[in-house]
Amino acid sequence: MKKQIAIIMFISMLGLAACSGESNEGEGSGEGSAQEESVQESTESFDGSVEHVHGMGYVDADTLAYAAHSGIKLHKGGEWLQSIHHKNDYMGFNVVDNGFYTSGHPGEGSDLPNPVGLQKGKVMEEGLSALAFEGESDFHAMGVGARNHAVYVLNEHANSEMEQGLYRSLDDGESWEKIAAENSGEKVFQIAVHPDDENRVALATASGIYISEDGGETFNRISEEGQGSGLHFTEDRLYYGLYTGTPSLSVYKWEDQSKEEIGLPEMNEDAVMYIAKNPEKNDTFAIFTIKGNSYTTSDNGESWKQIIDQGQTK
Repeated sequence: MKKQIAIIMFISMLGLAACSGESNEGEGSGEGSAQEESVQESTESFDGSVEHVHGMGYVDADTLAYAAHSGIKLHKGGEWLQSIHHKNDYMGFNVVDNGFYTSGHPGEGSDLPNPVGLQKGKVMEEGLSALAFEGESDFHAMGVGARNHAVYVLNEHANSEMEQGLYRSLDDGESWEKIAAENSGEKVFQIAVHPDDENRVALATASGIYISEDGGETFNRISEEGQGSGLHFTEDRLYYGLYTGTPSLSVYKWEDQSKEEIGLPEMNEDAVMYIAKNPEKNDTFAIFTIKGNSYTTSDNGESWKQIIDQGQTK
């Protein structure tokens, strides 16, 4: 019980953000030599610590992006790189089919407002497109559909258009609708949105994993009671993490509402924080944990390779 409370408190202090997102399943951002040229021009080598991660996702089949405290870090082909453009403290980071959505705070030397509000950009390109609430809001819990780009946020502090609560926008932040979120659990940590169905949304909360199929008006719990995290949608499945005294990773299948547990690497008082599914390789995905560890698997959890060890790249 003490271990469970410690994990929950640790998650709360980190301000567990959206993934799916983060981590949502997306498509590649280019092909062949043009993509390689874009990567070379937009990145530099990186060897250091990946700290305060607030989202992750596959930019393409070979490139995994982490939104860290000092900018976007990339794991590509076994090597570590960092974006030369996005050296900001991004939160609510969600990779989508044509880039990413984010919130957060500007980095040193940036001319972005603080907080940045809701922004959209591309990892390999300079600049962001401001969508809403610049200088007003920082959305830690935010989910964006990978192809429909439906945005769901937890607004923790009232701004010029929103009270506190859960909201969604289906037009890139031009208008916002407050959702009822009945039976949505205790304390929302993460939000994930289905890549195609804008009304299908999941919440990771202090009491478990909840799903809605009516745009967030009503929710049902699909997991055991426990600390939820690590949400990631594919077309027909929802991946999620749960901590009930021990960590677990599961997949929920929409067709028959069945659940299957996936093997995890050995963890010592740790738990899954984010999940990112590879858009092109079916059995390949990555996890990031509460203690700052990250692992990848290419055989659906049968074996794992560690690429970050307590914040340090490997």
